[in-house]
Amino acid sequence: MSDQKMVNPKEVPSVTFNNGQTIPIVGLGTWQSPPDGSLYKAVSGAIDAGYRHIDCAYAYGNEEEVGKAINDAISAGKIKREDLFVVSKLWLTFFRRDRVKLCVNKILTKLNISYLDLCLVHWPMSFGESDTDNLPVGPDGKVVPGDIDYLEAWQGLEDCVNDGLVKSIGISNFNTKQIERLLGAAKIKPVTNQVESHPYLAQVQLKKFCEERGITLTAYSPLGNPGSQVNTGSDKDRLLKDSVVNRLAEKYNKSAAQILLKFQAQRGVIVIPKSVSIERIRSNIELFDFELAAEEITELEALNRNYRTCGFDEVGVPNLPNYPFKDPNEV
Repeated sequence: MSDQKMVNPKEVPSVTFNNGQTIPIVGLGTWQSPPDGSLYKAVSGAIDAGYRHIDCAYAYGNEEEVGKAINDAISAGKIKREDLFVVSKLWLTFFRRDRVKLCVNKILTKLNISYLDLCLVHWPMSFGESDTDNLPVGPDGKVVPGDIDYLEAWQGLEDCVNDGLVKSIGISNFNTKQIERLLGAAKIKPVTNQVESHPYLAQVQLKKFCEERGITLTAYSPLGNPGSQVNTGSDKDRLLKDSVVNRLAEKYNKSAAQILLKFQAQRGVIVIPKSVSIERIRSNIELFDFELAAEEITELEALNRNYRTCGFDEVGVPNLPNYPFKDPNEV
């Protein structure tokens, strides 16, 4: 394993969006990171380790802690705000056009910053309106459906760009039909589609579809979501133990996680591993001193089994009209 040192942020490759903005190809994910002080240390440690891309979301409920770490690093002179690429996501209870800005302003207040580098529509379906409850559930125990289309939410994000609150806008968990429909109506083209991706869900078709339309792919849960693994009764879906991944790890003297992250970065996919372990956070960005062979990328893609760990299948959500994974063959 490599020394625990800071990676020069300038050595981390960037991806250029269709609007000319650039984003570091590796960022720190903050999903499932509790706001108990560990996330503050994680973000602070990530900045010290050379990360300049932090991925957040309104729904994660932990943006105050992220913002404190960012602002303390700025106050300490470690970084300037413009050195960082901060991402957040519009939640599903704020899809009405005038409420989109309300959500974005809540995010900016929590993070204590004046603009977002990128804001995504978190999912294509809407919930009933609420300023306090992220998952409004009715008496039947099912989520309260919203009646606002994602095209209206997109108009709200376009307003936020025009108002200077957000520099770039994108989508998350959209399938190809939803992307096509959005592109037919959008005044501002989405810059990225953030989706679950790892060799067991390689997203080769979706990646090609998006790239043909000038949209980048961002991979969340790039390690196969080991922290909340679906119980299959065996280890067959446990990606970090996969024999192909571990053979490559041994060959390159890297960890299995580093092979999985390099797989994404080398394909031009932006990748946002989540961790609160400083050691792992440092390791997760030490990806640029080796290259996988083209046939090894192909071999990893061939592990695909359409294995999705983040289906958002609670409280009737899959029954909503715009739920993106209704058709198992849809990408």
